[in-house]
Amino acid sequence: MQARIASTLFVLGLLACPVWAGARPAAQSSPAIRLSEVSALRSLDDPALSALRAGAVSTAARVEGAERTALRAAEARDDGLQDLRAGDVLLTDHDLTLIAIVAAVVIIILII
Repeated sequence: MQARIASTLFVLGLLACPVWAGARPAAQSSPAIRLSEVSALRSLDDPALSALRAGAVSTAARVEGAERTALRAAEARDDGLQDLRAGDVLLTDHDLTLIAIVAAVVIIILII
């Protein structure tokens, strides 16, 4: 019992190390940037880079009328294209068995 408590505390301590290491304020953890460095960084700024930032909103390309007609014609020729649509989830018995096995293993690991 004591070994289990000790190992649990050890694991929690390892998980808490990054939190303890990053507890210092940002001003203390990195040196101040000189004004010459700030101006050099601003001179490198490229407006085209703003599209690459996380959370940048870009519009998806619209499907034109001619493309829609071509897609409908292709769908009429080949019924297998309907199987390639996004969002259709077809789980076989084998897939469900694998999901059940993985879920059982995760539950057993959580219990132990």
